[in-house]
Amino acid sequence: MDDNLIFAVIGAGNTGQAMAGYLKLKGFAVRLYDRSEWRFKSLRKHSMRLSDEIVSSQKIDLLTTNLNEAVHGANFIIVSTATTAHIEIAKRLSEILTNDQTILLHPGRTGGALIFKKILRENRPDLKITIGEFESSIFTTRVSATGSTVHYYGIKNGVHFSTLPAVDVRKIFQILKDIFPQIETYPNVLYTSLNNYGAILHPAPTLFNIGRIENGHSYTHYIEGITPSIANFLEKLDYERITLGKYFKIRLKPLNVWLSDTYGSKGDNLYDLLHNTHAYRKILGPDTLQHRYIVEDTLNGLVPFVHLARKCGIGLPITENLTNLIGHLLNIDVISLGRDLNDMGIASMDVNQILDYVTNGD
Repeated sequence: MDDNLIFAVIGAGNTGQAMAGYLKLKGFAVRLYDRSEWRFKSLRKHSMRLSDEIVSSQKIDLLTTNLNEAVHGANFIIVSTATTAHIEIAKRLSEILTNDQTILLHPGRTGGALIFKKILRENRPDLKITIGEFESSIFTTRVSATGSTVHYYGIKNGVHFSTLPAVDVRKIFQILKDIFPQIETYPNVLYTSLNNYGAILHPAPTLFNIGRIENGHSYTHYIEGITPSIANFLEKLDYERITLGKYFKIRLKPLNVWLSDTYGSKGDNLYDLLHNTHAYRKILGPDTLQHRYIVEDTLNGLVPFVHLARKCGIGLPITENLTNLIGHLLNIDVISLGRDLNDMGIASMDVNQILDYVTNGD
């Protein structure tokens, strides 16, 4: 493992701070960027306190609102912003990246790596970099209200990642495997994109708990917010995701199996598995409908599922009905506003061409 690696973490929210603290604990130089200075109010005065699954105190090398300052000379740029910011971040990075840097989306959600590839190819066609994405965050985490403590409620046993082009994945894995011992590789970024479990676990339960949310009632999202009937609905929704994968010649891992493998959860059905997932017990549900659980995970999760299914010539009735209902609830056209195949640079390709593209990057 090269101890001289420099990491730039983009985004100082829950996931970004957790990643920055973890990398610093591992002994690397870490630069943490956010566009909002208020994110650093506590961190400029105190070291970052790591709590729960990791107990430590770490001082981040650089806290900055200057993206160029964060990225210049960094070996890895880990993008941990909300995925709704991916297009903006990709455009800004395209102006300052240099050859041989690596971008890792943590996570990419559905199509994140494809979006970055399209924008970088359009703006900097001669740039030689690798783009990778994780299927989900390595950490189940929250930053305290004061911004002084990062709570690691859980660290996943296994998280898959892939690269675009896919042929670069072994090279990146050799560098990252000692830093993140739980990571495993997937053949291409269609796997990581379609294993967007947040799109299954977040929007529907948020919708079904609208009464709690709008009446100001605090509740735990995965425990109190997911009843047996809601869990049964999520299993049907997940089956459509798995069906979509088959049309791209991908055998996707069901959500139930993923929970068991990732957290060691026990249970015969999704409801039991969720209620036996220790990392989820303290995660509160949204306090507003303008929350990433329903906005981001619909626009960048459910919507691209719908577009990819249409490319395959199939329908996903539960996914489409849920997506449209959320659009009516939020009073926005989610299909038009969400990620589509043009955003991902694959609108003109057929399924076989898409598979070739994610393998070779051309």
